[in-house]
Formats: sequence, C-alpha cells, structure tokens
Amino acid sequence: MKPSVHTMIASIPFALLAARIALWLLIAASALLLLPLANLQSLHLQEWVGRNGFSLGLTVVLSGSYLLAHGLMLGVSGLTQKQQRKLAEQRLQQKLQLLDGQERAVLREYLLQSKSTLAMPLTHPTVNELMQSGVLVQAGATEHYAIEGPVAPLKIANGAKARLTRQLLRLPEGQLDEQQKAALMASRPEFMAGKRSRRQAA
Repeated sequence: MKPSVHTMIASIPFALLAARIALWLLIAASALLLLPLANLQSLHLQEWVGRNGFSLGLTVVLSGSYLLAHGLMLGVSGLTQKQQRKLAEQRLQQKLQLLDGQERAVLREYLLQSKSTLAMPLTHPTVNELMQSGVLVQAGATEHYAIEGPVAPLKIANGAKARLTRQLLRLPEGQLDEQQKAALMASRPEFMAGKRSRRQAA
C-alpha cells in the first residue's frame, strides 16, 4: 500500500519542508517577475503580474531571506557538530592516556569474558567516568535493581576499541600462568567479581 501525500508530507522535518516551500516560492515569484513581456502575454499573466508585482517582489525578498538564514543556520550547526566531535575525540584520547587501575580493570572484562557487550551499573563511579569520556557507550535498555540501581549493557566505543591494546590494559602477552591469572581475578571490578544472583528487581 502506497503512503498518502499527507503521510509523506508529515514525515518530512518541518525545517526542511519550510525550506522547500520557500525555494519554490522564490523560483516561481522570480520567474514571473523576470519573464519577458511576450511570454507573460502568451500565458495571459501580464495583467495579473502587473496587479501583484509588489506581492511577488515581497515574496522573492522574504523567501530569499529565509533560505539565506536557513543556510547560515545549517552552516553554524555543522560547525558546532564538528567542534563537538573534535572535543569528544580529545576527551577520549586524554582518558585512554590516563586510565587508572579501576578503569583498566573494567575494560579488561571485555577481553577476559570475550564479549562485546557487558551489563554494568551506570552509577558506578568508574563506569560513569568511562561513559562520560566516551570510552563506553550504552548498547541497550536500562534495567533497575534494588542493590545496584540502574544497569545497562555497555560496549566499548568504536573510537576507543581501535586504540585499546593489551599493553594499555596491562594484560600480559601470550598464555597466562597461574600467578598472572590470580592477579587479574583479584583486580576485577567488584560488580563483576561477585555473583549476580544478589540482584533483585526494584
């Protein structure tokens, strides 16, 4: 079943729809004002254009001004988004250069469990810091528990994943011996080291 015209119009963002209308008004009004007299006469529009010349000129000015303002707004928005992405990238790089022991322990869980997504408490200071700096991103719905509070599946952001190395996470290369395994298990985050059977829905 094909969507109706009203449905298609409703799906277009208002700003884009307004810009399209302004563009068509500008083109139509400009064409009427700039058409040679012979063409207007052949279309029987000479008298109508003569009577409504002021309105057509005003339409050109207003629609042109709106399109110019819309273009400037898009330009400013694009620059702002670019700056925000640049700042986010800087925060990410700074955080990866200054990871503390607890933050490394949280990130090591993804390698130790061989999973791309892990459920973690959002209010945990270390988890929250990694999210604020863009290292971790939420990958699913939030659930609430009486003990841990809000818990959600998190994954390592693509920009951080490419930079995380075993050396950066203080993971030994090659096969781990028993002493190394014991040291890693001892350094695991408390919310990962404990059993999740204690969780109770709030």
